[in-house]
Amino acid sequence: MGLVGINEQAYRDAFRFGIDSIAADAGSLDPGPFYLGEGLPHVPRFQMKNDCRIMMEGLEITKTPIVMGSAGGSGGRPHIDWHLDIMREIAEEKGKKYKIAIIDTTLDKEYLKKRARQERIEGCQHNQILTEEMIEDATEIVAQVGVESIIKALDLNPDIVLAGRANDNACFAAEPVRQGFDKGLALHAGKILECGSASALPKPGSKIMRTPMIASLEENSFTIEPATDDWYCTVRSVSGHEFYERTHPQIQLEPGGTLDMSASFKTRVNDRSVRVEGSAWIDDTESYKVKLEGARRVGFRSLFMTTARDPNFIRQLDYVFDFTRERIRDKFAPMGLELDKDYHVIFRVYGKNAAMGPYEPLAAQVGHEVGLSMEIVAPTQEMAHEIAYFGKYGLVWCNYPGRTTISGNVAYVYSPSIVNIEPAYELSVHHILPVPADQSLFQIKITEVG
Repeated sequence: MGLVGINEQAYRDAFRFGIDSIAADAGSLDPGPFYLGEGLPHVPRFQMKNDCRIMMEGLEITKTPIVMGSAGGSGGRPHIDWHLDIMREIAEEKGKKYKIAIIDTTLDKEYLKKRARQERIEGCQHNQILTEEMIEDATEIVAQVGVESIIKALDLNPDIVLAGRANDNACFAAEPVRQGFDKGLALHAGKILECGSASALPKPGSKIMRTPMIASLEENSFTIEPATDDWYCTVRSVSGHEFYERTHPQIQLEPGGTLDMSASFKTRVNDRSVRVEGSAWIDDTESYKVKLEGARRVGFRSLFMTTARDPNFIRQLDYVFDFTRERIRDKFAPMGLELDKDYHVIFRVYGKNAAMGPYEPLAAQVGHEVGLSMEIVAPTQEMAHEIAYFGKYGLVWCNYPGRTTISGNVAYVYSPSIVNIEPAYELSVHHILPVPADQSLFQIKITEVG
């Protein structure tokens, strides 16, 4: 929600299918930890308001509940408040009332500290155990709830469920599971739906940038198809989506268990839809686990962007970076500032391993020019700016081996050349927490807007 926007006509086209549930994933960790840390939304308010307005109009046509997951992008309390305020504004403009069930997924820090003292809370794809210091340093910690919490909210008969941080596919799978459909099939369908039209293809000449997707569930299968006739699905387009953002295309860990797609298979039904069968759900017999996310402010960031095309300079980049770091270190050490402790200097080379770093298979190939960034992270914005301003001259004036100029190693991109950007955050909490299976940890509140 709120990204490229919902195509209103394509959304209305979906109603011809006879809809039992409308759902949208409104968030992600993809934009990084800043938005969770600062309590800010991922998307512009006007775009989210337009998408909410379109979705809420569907209530009047289908009379079915809407589920919105990961409110405001990160699902924290400030994000829920922001998202709720938008829906309140829409309700007042329309002169209508809506009953909204809000799922609070922010966890109390004292509760988490107590748990951390009593047990080992394991990292998610890393080996750092959650500590009390990590918990305290995070501005807010949210848990990704599964279908169970959303089903509890749906049982309260709201018009809209507004969930904090939620597992992406749970938003779509909750109502089918509530109605008794197979959990493995429902979650697999939700996995495909949560990325919208990423599993479909536009027909030649289509002017619809994105389309809502429809999943029709049966006892042993589900069918995926676009809402609009301007798009279509193939076995390849649906299968390809299963590789998206996954370390394993057939196994996906979920709150409470595992979605196993290893035995699933797909069949082209017609020129626009694909049937999927064989997905399975495996309960976690030990405990019900959810993923935690928390962000810690690590300082303020200033950035120097530049370019270079001298082949000798490009060959000597490691020398230039070492020279610049040493120059910065020696300048600020008498002020009591220690490099890599009190502040950090990060170089990136665009055109040489910037995207994949040490995993780049073509590391030896370098083009005729490169883009360079020097990033400074320091405790204050003023300090970050001063270090960046001084440090840029290391790149400009470094007398590297093979140099044939007396100055001007690089070309400035901006004036002023130093850009101060938002506070810097790191994803400091990314852990797996066993929680009560009854979902009592996540409070549900009913409110009315309009």
